[in-house]
Amino acid sequence: MSNWLNAFVALERMVTVVKGVNFNKKRSKSIARWASRLLPFVILSTLSHEFIYRGLFDDYEEQRIWCVFRYSQSIERYSTAIQLFHFIVPFFINLFFAIFIIFNIARHRSITRIQHTYEQQPVVSPIVLVILSFPRLLISLFSGCVKNI
Repeated sequence: MSNWLNAFVALERMVTVVKGVNFNKKRSKSIARWASRLLPFVILSTLSHEFIYRGLFDDYEEQRIWCVFRYSQSIERYSTAIQLFHFIVPFFINLFFAIFIIFNIARHRSITRIQHTYEQQPVVSPIVLVILSFPRLLISLFSGCVKNI
């Protein structure tokens, strides 16, 4: 969910740059409240198959309880695709909007002939988010504590 929220922030920044002084802060807050309430339900609905196929089983030999997923091959592919979707799409949204903001600001500055240095901060931000989120993606895809049957 944090990846999607960061993507929404990038979207709002892009809209702010495009609209400029005509940016409607009140409407932006309303949309943010609506999106933050809806987003958990959208994400949970795409991951609902995990609740259906998950079960707890006692392992008397190892004296522990295992969380076991009983996936068919197609459900396993769907699960991997959904996890990658929730990781990659927000990254590209962040990256696209960052590049858009840089070019749009550079265009405005060239029109007004203001000489400023080229800032890379908007592009670095989504890349850092992906680097920090990558271990979480690996853990979710290749969890060693779960037995698949």
